[in-house]
Amino acid sequence: MCDCPDSGIKAQDIMTRDIVCLNLDTDLHECEKLLLERGISGAPVVDDEGRLLGVLSKTDVVNHHFASGEEEGGDERSLRVEKTAGTHVFEYNSPRARDLMSPVPCTAAESCSLGALAALMVRREVHRVVITREGRVVGIVSTMDILRAIAEPDAKCMEHRLDWLAA
Repeated sequence: MCDCPDSGIKAQDIMTRDIVCLNLDTDLHECEKLLLERGISGAPVVDDEGRLLGVLSKTDVVNHHFASGEEEGGDERSLRVEKTAGTHVFEYNSPRARDLMSPVPCTAAESCSLGALAALMVRREVHRVVITREGRVVGIVSTMDILRAIAEPDAKCMEHRLDWLAA
């Protein structure tokens, strides 16, 4: 356990770099599929140039399905059925990432300390901080990343302890 007062651990040391980003126009079904396939609880939403615009979380998706309070979930308002002699036309306007995302994501720089990241998550009541460089996503730090960093000894913390003992 890293119980150093200032372990020196930064966002860049613990962030996940292989990130799934969603485009503004990614439809709900594709968003759900990506979150499930990758086993992640949220993903940044970016524009065509990779600039961060928001975050879509599993909570946003579940909220969309059950916001009405109905047990079945879903949004019947976006379904239209037309019947014409001998044909059925179904039109479903699936919500997009832009419709469900939280537009004010919690962000930090790569140099942000472990303590500052944890404090930010607590203050903003979020489970992930998007790490950006010049407005573009370069990583994500989750509460699990922070827990791992404080629960598992690492080389940086051991080095800090040795420096402290030698002083």
